[in-house]
Amino acid sequence: FVDTRSAMVKLEDLHFFRKVPRDLTEATLAGGGLSLISAFIMTYLFVTNIAQYIATLHTTSIVLDRSGDHRLQLNFNITFPHLACRFASVDVSDVMGTQILNVSRAVQKHHIDGEGRFVGMVEDRAKELVYGEAQKKGANARNDGHSVEVFDTAAFEKLVGETDLVLVNFYAPWCPWCQRLAPVWEEASEQLAAKPYASSVTLVKVDCTTSSATELCKSQHVHAFPTVRVYRDRVTHSQENYMADRTQKALLKFVENNLPAHASESGAAPLPFWEQIEIEVNAPMGADGCIIQGSLLVNRVPGNFHISAHSNSHSLHMPAINLSHVVHHLSFGRALTLPEFQSLPKEVAAAWNPLHGTAFVARTQNVTIEHYLKVVHTTFERQPSPATHINTYQYTINSHQYEDHSAYPALVFSYELAPVEVIVRLEQESFASFLTQICAIVGGVFTVTGLVDSLVYHGDRIVRRKMEIGKSI
Repeated sequence: FVDTRSAMVKLEDLHFFRKVPRDLTEATLAGGGLSLISAFIMTYLFVTNIAQYIATLHTTSIVLDRSGDHRLQLNFNITFPHLACRFASVDVSDVMGTQILNVSRAVQKHHIDGEGRFVGMVEDRAKELVYGEAQKKGANARNDGHSVEVFDTAAFEKLVGETDLVLVNFYAPWCPWCQRLAPVWEEASEQLAAKPYASSVTLVKVDCTTSSATELCKSQHVHAFPTVRVYRDRVTHSQENYMADRTQKALLKFVENNLPAHASESGAAPLPFWEQIEIEVNAPMGADGCIIQGSLLVNRVPGNFHISAHSNSHSLHMPAINLSHVVHHLSFGRALTLPEFQSLPKEVAAAWNPLHGTAFVARTQNVTIEHYLKVVHTTFERQPSPATHINTYQYTINSHQYEDHSAYPALVFSYELAPVEVIVRLEQESFASFLTQICAIVGGVFTVTGLVDSLVYHGDRIVRRKMEIGKSI
């Protein structure tokens, strides 16, 4: 018992914070005010430090790119309001000599109209058209032909309004494909004239290079030569492109299968045009557009992928090719899930797909639009475990457009990868640091407030004493 009491006495002697009896202390009005102010200051600092402790911080560092991949995935979704899918080609090239034309694997094309409404899917690769040879050798197709030549819009509308089924060949004399089709077209027209249903069908040709027919070809949205359109029921607008072989036999077979019921031997109406494999459906009012989306695997070297108009069976009309576009998505690396994207820091998420929803309009004809991308590998480390890391890419972009009358217009995305990697880490303040700051706040505010209180108290006493001495004198 004595040892325990002795130990307690010794423990009392170690007391750092010895108490002063209340009777020996003096409370002042100024001291009460300072105490209230110090309480507000401590509360404010305490709340802000708790908020800082709860919040997460992002730290950034830069190292040499640690990726060991030799290939890089490129994801895209782009709308072309004025480019027909049948002519759209996605090509890839790089500084190592890689050159791939008309990539179709993992690339989808969606046929749309001028308002962006879905019309239908498009095959990966366009069918190669077969051109027949003229049976009458040496015939001058332009002078000795039997088809009707139309030179202006008024004559075109009059002819279509008088005939149940009209096939129109929109051509240009300089086009080699048109030159191959011309004699076949005339011979098919000659054979058609001998058929019993000849009065219900007319084969027409329109030279789009003549000044009088230019407006007609433009109103019919002719982008390539030869374009063969089908007009039914005396309506001057067509949603049908004839896409079967360019031979007399194929043309006559198509005509016989599409005769109106009153002219057909069977008396049956033809199949709806959207069910016929020889016909490619145009968008309503002829304004064809295309959505091209998919992914590409490219080498991790400077290169580009470009979208342009190509055809193995047509000669394209360069002034009519308009590559105005809207970029809905363009990113590098594997596609991120929605939770992964939402977890990215704001600055990383903003640079992951910065072109989202951006429209680029070709201001004149024969315009090529180029986008230059600087790509940086970025790793977001949410937790120490590598399994939780998100590997993605950021990029910056510069765009411009220019006229090039020596080549077909194109949309070009040139990319270059930086040799560094940006590492963004998610960090949180430790509890020890938080506790240290709280102690510093409490101790610092008490100490400063005590000094100010002592200064005010002793200063007040000195002034009062001098005033009393002055009165006594």
